[in-house]
Amino acid sequence: MNAPDETGAAGGVAAGTQSESSERLGLAAAYREGLGLAAVAVICGQAGIRISAAERGDASPFAAAESVQARWWCRRATEAARVAAAATARLRRRGSLDGGATPSTPALACVEAEASSAVLPACASVEAAAQRFNIVLRSDDEILDEAMDVVGRVDAEMQKLQNSGGLKSINKAYRRYRLEASGRGERILRYDEWMRKYRENLVRKLASTLRYV
Repeated sequence: MNAPDETGAAGGVAAGTQSESSERLGLAAAYREGLGLAAVAVICGQAGIRISAAERGDASPFAAAESVQARWWCRRATEAARVAAAATARLRRRGSLDGGATPSTPALACVEAEASSAVLPACASVEAAAQRFNIVLRSDDEILDEAMDVVGRVDAEMQKLQNSGGLKSINKAYRRYRLEASGRGERILRYDEWMRKYRENLVRKLASTLRYV
């Protein structure tokens, strides 16, 4: 089935010109946003190592000059904030006792931070804080696996629509989008770009129905 416009792009469920890797990352981000997950991250910046929390499943909520060295996901923003605060306090106590790295460690100590002794205590502090409060931390890989399960469900439903001719309604939605975007003077996305965003939105909506209670 072809798209209803002059581009001639195929009207399937693929993300088009996006690489498979970036497509998966976009779908995983949509899944996190739908679930409302919050991040706890160990960050290296100009001020050194710090531990911070971020809301709404945002994978990159930090300054451009900062580098995320490790990240976990919590069910709720309050959980992430609690873990980050406790982990920071623990790290400061540890630094004051044994002279180890603290959140005020100079940025020079962050070079090759993945192998740096400044990062390892921060990661340990996050895990200890989560264990103390009985809060589950999920890794990026674990969330990606969960997201791909949801993507599989979305793709199966869209395949059923395609087999039954049900994609006509989606094609109509794309035509409507083109008219509205043109009227607003906005750049019009190609069909494959629009379809990728449409698919991400379906994943986001489905994930929202699975939110933790």
